[in-house]
Amino acid sequence: MRMATGNATLRCDYCKGIVVAKTDDSGLCFLDQVFADLNCPVCSVPLWNATVAGVKLCACKQCSGMLMKMGLLEDLIDELRTTVTATAIPSPPDPNDLNRRLNCPECHRPLDMHFYFGGGGSVIGGCERCSFNWLDGGVLMRIVRAPHASSAEF
Repeated sequence: MRMATGNATLRCDYCKGIVVAKTDDSGLCFLDQVFADLNCPVCSVPLWNATVAGVKLCACKQCSGMLMKMGLLEDLIDELRTTVTATAIPSPPDPNDLNRRLNCPECHRPLDMHFYFGGGGSVIGGCERCSFNWLDGGVLMRIVRAPHASSAEF
């Protein structure tokens, strides 16, 4: 089976059947395995093609970490916030997370670990060279569920 063009389904090359993969609690839907040379920076296992809210990205089946092209994160958060309500003010991020040493799955250089300032009190990784963002498992939904300006009542 391979990923069908333009959507988050799998198509069998033999029978031409289509399978819609199930999502997990965060909306992450695993599709098919990416090439073995693109490994999770946390678990060191091959990443999988996946989708969240129709956005294609790569994710780890072990830790649910997500690798996505820069520029997709804000649109994905906005899309998810239309269906998920803010639930609680998250605890402050651990400044020690800025000192984690994770390498980019593509170029293998250290990711730039930084605070995500759009809510959620989270640290994310970025590789400017490869234009990737790395989010540990659970970070996306932590950001989405955090109170944000559009949820404030005036």
